[in-house]
Amino acid sequence: MEKKAREYAQGAVRFIQKSGSNFLACKNLREKLEERGFKRIHEGEKWELRKNEGYVLSKQSRNICGFFIGKDFTIEKGSILISIGHIDSCCLKVSPNNNVVKSKLHQLNVECYGSGLWHTWFDRSLGLSGQVLYKKEGKLVERLIQINKSLLFLPSLAIHLQNRTRFEFSVKINYEAHLKPILSTLLYEHLVKGGKPGAASPTEDATDADNAQEKRLDAEDHSHQENPNSSPLLYTLAKELQCQEKDILDFELCLMDVNQPCFTGAYEEFIEGARFDNLLGSFCVFEAFAEMVDMLRGGAEAAAGAAAAAEGEASAAGAASAGAAAAPPPGAHANLYICIGYDHEEIGSLSEVGAQSYFTQNFIKRILAAVCSSHACDAASATTSSAATASAPPSIDELYGSLMSRSLLLNVDMAHCSHPNYPETVQASHQLFFHEGIAIKYNTNKNYVTSPYYTCLLKRTFELFASNFNEKIKYQNFMVKNDTPCGSTVGSMVAANLSMPGIDIGIPQLAMHSIREIAAVRDVYYLVKGVLAFYAYYSHVLASCVPDA
Repeated sequence: MEKKAREYAQGAVRFIQKSGSNFLACKNLREKLEERGFKRIHEGEKWELRKNEGYVLSKQSRNICGFFIGKDFTIEKGSILISIGHIDSCCLKVSPNNNVVKSKLHQLNVECYGSGLWHTWFDRSLGLSGQVLYKKEGKLVERLIQINKSLLFLPSLAIHLQNRTRFEFSVKINYEAHLKPILSTLLYEHLVKGGKPGAASPTEDATDADNAQEKRLDAEDHSHQENPNSSPLLYTLAKELQCQEKDILDFELCLMDVNQPCFTGAYEEFIEGARFDNLLGSFCVFEAFAEMVDMLRGGAEAAAGAAAAAEGEASAAGAASAGAAAAPPPGAHANLYICIGYDHEEIGSLSEVGAQSYFTQNFIKRILAAVCSSHACDAASATTSSAATASAPPSIDELYGSLMSRSLLLNVDMAHCSHPNYPETVQASHQLFFHEGIAIKYNTNKNYVTSPYYTCLLKRTFELFASNFNEKIKYQNFMVKNDTPCGSTVGSMVAANLSMPGIDIGIPQLAMHSIREIAAVRDVYYLVKGVLAFYAYYSHVLASCVPDA
């Protein structure tokens, strides 16, 4: 177990380092599935889908969906098994009118995305990641970029200038005034790009210098109106894109910590890094989904993964799937498997690509329509008489509705570990601990969608997985204190839109929404295996249930 746990953690670290923004996370997850044989489809095209095939769909480079249609999938007996996460994280984003010049320094206007611990962004090496739009040969070109080097710096105010004692370190941060990172000096912009140096001539007397300074300050106040974009920023982007500054039209750029995620602790039992909430959770979702598809395919992919692992070159998914690609459980080929990474969770999910949209329901209905129209689904023909065949086929809404009672949604988002320095912040009977496994999240006010009935089914899938693979999946229950607001995530939103039951799970971490967070290596393992167990055994467990008549 320890070896596999470390392989998963190494894969997570690599993925998170390459995914400095929602855009890059979406791209990297899409490429991950494409490399494993998934076919890319597009929202604006007609879908011709086949059983025993995997597909990947991305909307606006912001959310990502992979799905696999089992070779025996039918409307009458199949299930839809969905695991989801979100791929956005709290960050500082570059504003549209970002040009700020103060104290002979070029700074950037930024906007707070989500509810971050913004004081942790001070005194860090910051890079940029995101989407840039520019002109090239008369066309509008979109490029996703990531600048993994120290480009920006957000300096703290020295303690000597705060009129405080050495025991009073907390400065009240004004998010508008104080969150303006430094990009360059005016002097070096003049040296590199030419133009006015922005400094008084040595021959000016004091009065002339004061007047010149006053004029410059006045010009600085209005500079954003004439030049909304920072000149050093455009220089940096043009250099990255190999284009002219004037051709850059717009962008959505996230500031990011350029220090790599790493293993930490005396025994290297932890991983620390940025954006664990929720790139770590989404990584586990897509790892488990890929392993399940390998299990269903059972052929070349698993063999290739084993060969690569033997040479020490496999990704975490390839190495782990070599061991997990056994014969699938009975009935596993009869399901539709889906995994999704949403954008905009940290700001409420109310967007065309967010979890509150109808994107998920729409594409599921399109899958059902495409499968049935290509005769991959037997529901309309296998059980009807010749007389019934002449009648109108069932609508997509009818097909969709008949599947919901046999389907389940698993939302994966990070959870709060018990903090040793602030033990009073957690409910004493529902503390989470590192290395103790998956957190099953409960809230009777439905901030979490979890209910006891479906939780029992999920726990049973863990037991079956442990019995068949000899790999135990640990779990623990989580609930917030009555006097503490409960956070919410996308589980309840998607479950409501789909009219589908669901469960909210995650793994413990500390320092959530900080620029650097920490989680335990073994818990990454438990989460991947837990989602895999859900995919593999849920329909089998559901068939064995005896509900109250």
